[in-house]
Amino acid sequence: MPQKIRVFHLCDKFGVRGARTHGVSRLFTWWFPRFDPARFEPRLICIRPEDESSAHLRRHGLDPVCLGHGRFHPAVLTDLLRLIRRERPAILHAHGFATSNFGRVAGAIAGIPTIVHEHAVFPSIPWYQLPADRALASRTDLGIAVSDSTREFMVHRRFIPRDRIRVVFSGAPLEVFKPPPAQRVEEERARLGLRPDEKIVGTVGRLDAQKGVTYFLRAAAEVLALRNHVRFLIAGDGHLLDQHREEARTLGIADRIVFAGFCDDVPLLQSVLDVQVFPSIWEGTPLTVFEAMSMSRPIVSTTVDGLGEVLQDRRNALLVSPRDHRTLAAAVLEMLDRPDLAARLASQAELDSRGFDVRNTVNSLQTIYEELLDRRP
Repeated sequence: MPQKIRVFHLCDKFGVRGARTHGVSRLFTWWFPRFDPARFEPRLICIRPEDESSAHLRRHGLDPVCLGHGRFHPAVLTDLLRLIRRERPAILHAHGFATSNFGRVAGAIAGIPTIVHEHAVFPSIPWYQLPADRALASRTDLGIAVSDSTREFMVHRRFIPRDRIRVVFSGAPLEVFKPPPAQRVEEERARLGLRPDEKIVGTVGRLDAQKGVTYFLRAAAEVLALRNHVRFLIAGDGHLLDQHREEARTLGIADRIVFAGFCDDVPLLQSVLDVQVFPSIWEGTPLTVFEAMSMSRPIVSTTVDGLGEVLQDRRNALLVSPRDHRTLAAAVLEMLDRPDLAARLASQAELDSRGFDVRNTVNSLQTIYEELLDRRP
């Protein structure tokens, strides 16, 4: 029997300020159980100390190794090399700026191919990353981008040669993201304090500037000035929670906004939404868009990055420009006022979601790993 391919997935951290998890951490919980156990042995390594985010992953059946350092600490490299010598991985797969730096250096020292996986098109890059990427470009065996726009970011901002980059959309476990029974939906609406006669417009994600919740709230104020049977729901945690609560109070709509907090049962939460909104101002390709599509939700979204690649205006969603709350409000109103349009777009989104099953993503990663090792001298 051929030896299993052990892959170290290296991650800077498992959560973002004020949020117990982020999209990449969710991917790990989806990917790891789906790797072929007869061929692959994935391991999860984090630079930072143990925290609630790593505990959250353990509750989902993963067993991360936390090195316990900051992103600049030189012990990251020595600890990583010690771990490599002990466990002898075949591939290093890096997610994040710091681990892409330490990982490429460790890979060069240990003679192990290294993958840099980019999950977003960042509007700015940390000061330390530009020289690091220039110096380590030749040490990047392969880049993986989560969208075509992310690939362009990797070429022009991270200096990775285009012919070394593969586009692999992240996808979602589509078998999980299906509408639950009607009784459970009614119970969830009651738990959230939503009346049966109200239309619910929501956004799901980390409360970070990237996600554009400020523009969602401004759009909500525009809609509520014209419709009194609508409630707006914001699901997720993050460091901007208090700021967004204050914005809702300032706009005079606090009583029409439900802050649902962090949710483990995303499909159940999505099931109460009549319209799901993606007001992002920058992205990679958010996992929640694949989930919303699979759940057959009517979607209103900005056109940024992977959102504008997966979604097509008036085919499977209504698309608007980022930072334009008035156009966002108009699109929400159109969805609410035209149930025929909403149903048609949602149905097409569900059909289109079938091309983004996370099993396809895992199969692509497995193929990439084998190809990387096959071309080694």
